[in-house]
Amino acid sequence: MQELMKYLKARNFESRLKKLNKKLSEKTVIIYGTGKLFQAIQANYDLSKLNIIGITDIKYLPEDEGKEDFGYKIIPYNKFNLLNVDYILIATQNYFSLEDRIKKTSPDKKVLPLLKLSNLSKFIYKLKNVKFIKKLLNSKTNTFVLIKANGQKIYNPKIKKLEIKFWGKNNYIEIHEPLTIRDNLYISCVDNCEVKIEKNNFYKKAMFLLGNSNKLNIGSNTTIEEASILQRNSFNNNIIIGSDCQISYEVIIRSTDGHTIYDKNSKVVRNYTKDVIIGDHVWIGARTMVLKGAQIPSNSIVGACALVNKEFTEENTVLAGIPAKIIKRNVNWDRRGPHEFK
Repeated sequence: MQELMKYLKARNFESRLKKLNKKLSEKTVIIYGTGKLFQAIQANYDLSKLNIIGITDIKYLPEDEGKEDFGYKIIPYNKFNLLNVDYILIATQNYFSLEDRIKKTSPDKKVLPLLKLSNLSKFIYKLKNVKFIKKLLNSKTNTFVLIKANGQKIYNPKIKKLEIKFWGKNNYIEIHEPLTIRDNLYISCVDNCEVKIEKNNFYKKAMFLLGNSNKLNIGSNTTIEEASILQRNSFNNNIIIGSDCQISYEVIIRSTDGHTIYDKNSKVVRNYTKDVIIGDHVWIGARTMVLKGAQIPSNSIVGACALVNKEFTEENTVLAGIPAKIIKRNVNWDRRGPHEFK
């Protein structure tokens, strides 16, 4: 608290507050952000001249509506932009990105920082977020390497029908030749992700979306007709697909639900992300969904339109149904058609 008070005094917050009181007299105000900065201001400065009708923050959930915090009415995070209010005052130290986001999502709202930083600070923020500058800064930490059949490494090669998008930093993508892409393969990473694709893979159409600190490993001799592998909105989890697998059309493999389910009373999260493990020589039928926590053992078959959402350990089985269960045992499969196999 003492450090924040020094911070506020160094930036002459008392003068800033007087200007706001004058500018916003007879105006309705919502405070956005109730972290340490707001707490320091609320405890040491008089905000009574501002007509504050409520406070909001990402920590305030739908069930908090009607309650109070710091003596103010709580407005849930998902409703603050629906209220008819004159101004939203942002009470965070680094407010620039939040200010931009509110202006984009709620263009009818007037937004002001409770504590205004210098024009130089804003210029530096804007400069860092210019697309080509941000991309240039991140490119120094992202690596894409193609491993040739002879072991030679080629960095940042152009591969036909392959699109790689680095949205953040510290990502590593390693692809081994030979690799065949018939239609397109799209890979995107946010921060601190790792993708490794072994040799002799064939992809007709595939999309791999990784979030933060995710790993995706795909073994050799694996084919994908059409699949989406989704790890966005997740942190620190793995999707492992073994060698000699065959993945059919419209298959979805995901290690996350994408959004949060939590206990209403305790706020405990109920649906954390979990790894997905697919063994060697697994055939996954069309329109199958493989969800977080799923484990499919080697030499297995997953029937079309199945939903796999738990661990299976017994090999040489057929899994099918919603949710999937074992329907056959002591089987295996071959890529050749039945007449050719015979």
